[in-house]
Amino acid sequence: MTAVDVCYSVYGESSTASDIVGSYYEPNACQYENPFVTATSRSVISDIHRLSRQFSSVDVPRPMAMLCTLLHLRPPSSSQTPLFQGARVWTDILDICENESFDGHRKVIVEHTLNILLLPGIHCEGTIAHRVQGSTDSLVNPHDSPLMTSNSHKPFILPSLPVPGTSLSVPSPLHCKLRIITRLSFNEQGLVTHHRDIWDVKDVMGLVPGVSLAQWIGTRLAATGLSCLSRILPHHETKADEASSPPDLEHGR
Repeated sequence: MTAVDVCYSVYGESSTASDIVGSYYEPNACQYENPFVTATSRSVISDIHRLSRQFSSVDVPRPMAMLCTLLHLRPPSSSQTPLFQGARVWTDILDICENESFDGHRKVIVEHTLNILLLPGIHCEGTIAHRVQGSTDSLVNPHDSPLMTSNSHKPFILPSLPVPGTSLSVPSPLHCKLRIITRLSFNEQGLVTHHRDIWDVKDVMGLVPGVSLAQWIGTRLAATGLSCLSRILPHHETKADEASSPPDLEHGR
């Protein structure tokens, strides 16, 4: 089990078996936490993984299927096909750092980006970017997981919106990105004992439309205001400042 497998299992579009937590997490002492959730049992962590995989692709059902579901009726086969895909969620691995101790325990830090794309059906393939490879030791896959084969070296494509009537495309405002730092602790058997996801509050707020622009303007205005305030307030030189000031050679000081 590698740290990359864990990230793809929680945030990616992996088709990993549902018993990944039971196979790769320490059964007696494992913990998962992020700024909103803390789970200390393997069963709860497994439920979080399962729920996350369900949200990796959100389909909008047809009205007839919704009506049959509300009335507890069996929908016709023609209405079981979703109307359109409402959202798609995946993660892109950026960097990996690993530290191994003398007793066989190791800690891995994975920096990755969670992508949330609304209405993916109206998008096209835009700029091609490449994943940044980290330590080669971190990418060792002792269990021959298929996740590494399909995701580790493949470049990812940034979605964009096509301009009608032209062959051009523009960056999509419906593509939200959240930078995540995942810290994993492995025991000597290679099982995860502690899994912590760290999110920046600024990045989380940036997922709300319009907030990123407001943050960009507000933070720069705040910095300019502090600079003006520093110049307006009287400045008192301390003895340390006087000692560090250059000597006045003209007056023999």
